[in-house]
Amino acid sequence: MSAYRNPGGFSVLRLKYFFLLLLLVYGLAAQEYPPVEADIWIELDSPADDLDPVGLGRARQLADKEALFLLSGMVYGYTFSYRPSDRERGIGEEFILELAASISEDALVPVDVRGRDSRAMLLYRYYPGREEHLRISGWLSAAIPSVMGYGEERAVLGHEGKMEAYRRALKEAVREYARPRMRNKPMRLEGELLLIDTPSVSIVAGRYAVKMRLKINLNKTSSYGSY
Repeated sequence: MSAYRNPGGFSVLRLKYFFLLLLLVYGLAAQEYPPVEADIWIELDSPADDLDPVGLGRARQLADKEALFLLSGMVYGYTFSYRPSDRERGIGEEFILELAASISEDALVPVDVRGRDSRAMLLYRYYPGREEHLRISGWLSAAIPSVMGYGEERAVLGHEGKMEAYRRALKEAVREYARPRMRNKPMRLEGELLLIDTPSVSIVAGRYAVKMRLKINLNKTSSYGSY
């Protein structure tokens, strides 16, 4: 379809076939365990029907960064250390978030690339190995509590604003889990989060709005009364 070609004749469809060929090289389709997926969209400076190699190349870089953050969070999860703010003690809020581990960047090959309106849309699929599959299955046990996270950031900040909305959603998930379970404000909470599936991301009133479904494991709680 001509809607996906730039004036020089370059097409998203050709890139799509190229990415599928790379998947065959990596042999992902032959993996034994169910995959995890991240469906990502990137805002473009021009309409998708004018998508050119430079525009798609930049979108691919941003999408790879986002896919690494999300897919690693679905396989290995995140570690966090959260200190709530306390006005009476003059203490500010602090949230430290890190990936527990990362999948290989070589696995970041989209299986589908599409253009719609002013967005590039890329679907990533990662096939976990046996140990990774067992880790995911353990996390998804009913014995580990589930929690929702919601975060926002200004869309004018671009992709960094979107990534910050993810981090805020993860922080809010910790807050929402702890709030009804703790009568007194804790000094610090430490634990792990696992992302269950691709977050919902939209732009509402000029802000990125992220909704996440997560599993949470609270490893350590420090209280002011202990010091």
